[in-house]
Amino acid sequence: MKKVILHIKRLFRKFWFGIFFCLAISPIFGFGMIVLATIISLTLFETPKEEKNPTDYFTEEELRKILSDEYMNEEEYLDLTAKYQTYECPRKIDEITTWTSSEVTEKSFICNYEINDKRHKYGEIDMDVLKKTILNQLDKEDYKIQCIVATNRDLTFRYWNCQTETLDDIVITNEELKS
Repeated sequence: MKKVILHIKRLFRKFWFGIFFCLAISPIFGFGMIVLATIISLTLFETPKEEKNPTDYFTEEELRKILSDEYMNEEEYLDLTAKYQTYECPRKIDEITTWTSSEVTEKSFICNYEINDKRHKYGEIDMDVLKKTILNQLDKEDYKIQCIVATNRDLTFRYWNCQTETLDDIVITNEELKS
């Protein structure tokens, strides 16, 4: 339902004059055109992104810390980073992978991803190869990684496979991050 409403909002933003013209001719014709245009929009176009307001997600103090160079301890930094990354999500990583959120637990900094590929049955992901690829691409000089190491947490990449409905974790231990 939310998806339909977003498409209707986009139609009204882009074609408000034409929609009101059709409604002025005949309300039945106008509503029929809105329904037809919404169906076409749903089938042909990507769902529009809903505008997010930072004040809905962050407190004034958190926004001040994000926008300034004020010192934060590692715990605060990781919590605020996870919250900010979740605010920026969903973010498309590649054709089939979408970054959905981040979270901090006592033991780990978790990045949640969704794998959705309708053309293939994507149950045959080799997690060991994926872990090696991630380790090779990881910048261990990054401040976030240094904070994860300093707080003695692991870095977890959690993949939800929409086709097989399975959850797979790639855990990069604190020791692996140090080395």
